[in-house]
Amino acid sequence: TTGNEIMALFARLHKQGNTIVLVTHEHDIAMHAHRVIHIRDGKVERDERVR
Repeated sequence: TTGNEIMALFARLHKQGNTIVLVTHEHDIAMHAHRVIHIRDGKVERDERVR
């Protein structure tokens, strides 16, 4: 799917040393990240390392 292709592109860019900032409401997409920051009402609720 297009979503998987985009995530693969982000992975390649990150491997090259680029920082990727991704904003999503989709849990399965967020799990591709190395770090997930949960924000509620404009404040950081949780900051976690995923991998």
